[in-house]
Amino acid sequence: MSLQTAVIALGANLGDREETIHRACRLLAKTVGPLRACSPLVETQPVGFSSAHTFLNGVALFDTTLDAHALLDATEAVERRLGRTCKSHDGAYADRTIDLDLIMLGRTVCADERLTLPHPRYHNRRFVLEPLMAVAPEMADPVSRLTVAQMMERLNRPRIDALPPQVADDAEALTAACADINALLPALTAHAAPLTPATLAALLRNAMTTIYLCRDEEERVAGMATLCLCASPTGTKAWVEDVVVRPDCRGRGYGAALIAHLTAESRRMGAKSINLTSKPQREAANRLYQRMGFVLRETNVYRKESQ
Repeated sequence: MSLQTAVIALGANLGDREETIHRACRLLAKTVGPLRACSPLVETQPVGFSSAHTFLNGVALFDTTLDAHALLDATEAVERRLGRTCKSHDGAYADRTIDLDLIMLGRTVCADERLTLPHPRYHNRRFVLEPLMAVAPEMADPVSRLTVAQMMERLNRPRIDALPPQVADDAEALTAACADINALLPALTAHAAPLTPATLAALLRNAMTTIYLCRDEEERVAGMATLCLCASPTGTKAWVEDVVVRPDCRGRGYGAALIAHLTAESRRMGAKSINLTSKPQREAANRLYQRMGFVLRETNVYRKESQ
């Protein structure tokens, strides 16, 4: 059989995770074929189940002449040698000393009771795509034809929704929204007081204020921004406030997505101008605003606390 590139995802959340993953790579190189590249390892939260143990995840590329099923046999043999004797079944996941998933094998496409290639869910798994981006961004999926970089770009497109006013009248939804927003506030400012359900309800009932939440591919709240409309004799102005992205989600373009979304919403609502304020020390944020067409005005902002 001709030489092909095998993409194998590696993960572990028990024991000496890093050593186990490196040992798995060494064992695979002896049975599968030469190791071409191994990605940096990333720390991730468990997906599909709850655990106090976080994962280390990575991706390794091997040159191999094995066919898909022989390759699957080889990965399962390494798993057993490293202490994993029970595979996940029917969506029931658990802690593991090692997890090896065959993601791709060259341009092989197959689907049977043992194996589906390419892996049917890897394009939605950040813990696979991020490491793969580090070693093979231009590798293309043989079915979708998308490159890893293109799949990563799609994964990084967040869902942005306005918190609807009716949440104010739903106690359960209001409490959940409060928890989401309060989890973001420490990343916005060290001085913000926790939001209460009553305060949030009042904000949601204010027709001139809209809170937008940004969610990642796992439906977790990853960011927030607030749009405030101000009607005046010189026209309605929009103010974008409280733009924040969860620290572990930065670098994905969520901040830019929030600003672009609120800009479009402002225009739809008839705002004459779109304004925001930012401290000089927020250098990364200020660069983002300038890239998105905001111009730093030669004016001073005067502020007085009401209390």
